[in-house]
Amino acid sequence: MQRQPRRISITISHLVFQTLLNRSEEEGRSMSNLCAFLLEEVLHNQAPAAAAAAASAVSERPARGKARRPSCSIRARATR
Repeated sequence: MQRQPRRISITISHLVFQTLLNRSEEEGRSMSNLCAFLLEEVLHNQAPAAAAAAASAVSERPARGKARRPSCSIRARATR
């Protein structure tokens, strides 16, 4: 089964929007393409550090208590 790209929606500050818009125009690519590229690049470069941090967080997690809610969320939905 072939995996299809997923579409997400995020809210960003005006400054971040303008920065992305300027960079996408300079590079001659769509803002969507630039955002996907930047996210993939950051996730790829941080993969070893993130794995180590996740392992550390699991070992340091208290046995009881409520889990903390994430400070932000990204909702993915399938494209049609």
